[in-house]
Amino acid sequence: MPVGPLAVSDEVSLELGWKVGKATAEALGQPFPGNPAEEVVVKMVEQLDRKGKRHGKGFYEYPADAKKHLWDGLAEHFPLAGEQPGLEEVKQRLLYIQALESARCLEENVLTHPADGDVGSIFGIGFPAWTGGTLSFIDTIGVAKFVEECDRLAKEYGSRFAVSPALRERAVKNLPFHG
Repeated sequence: MPVGPLAVSDEVSLELGWKVGKATAEALGQPFPGNPAEEVVVKMVEQLDRKGKRHGKGFYEYPADAKKHLWDGLAEHFPLAGEQPGLEEVKQRLLYIQALESARCLEENVLTHPADGDVGSIFGIGFPAWTGGTLSFIDTIGVAKFVEECDRLAKEYGSRFAVSPALRERAVKNLPFHG
């Protein structure tokens, strides 16, 4: 059985993620910035009553007498787009969004050193070890090239790929994360 975001979300509970999102928005006093994944969770919990393993149904079915398996209704409620991105584009989107978030964490002092981001990204979120970690990944590509590619991704896929002013300035000054 493949392990991935669907399986982890089901195991932890889609309902929990939904509740956390609602509580966060309430605590902030404003709607939490949405993303495509949030829209899926809201639909699964609120409209389809599929809250995860604890409730016996989520992205997966949990029959008592058999192995769990993907819910047959996924394709009906979440049909594939007519045009699918190529494998390399998907890989790039996955790597870049994680690296971009690590750069933001460093800017906001959630991380205090680039090495912490690299180690945490490999051991904490499973970022590919061959990259050296998220911030080393940016350095290897080159900060300017990374920013240029994020700009392209933002145009194509939305503001979640938007680069912060601090990262843009780092690119202009050609300052890597690791000195």
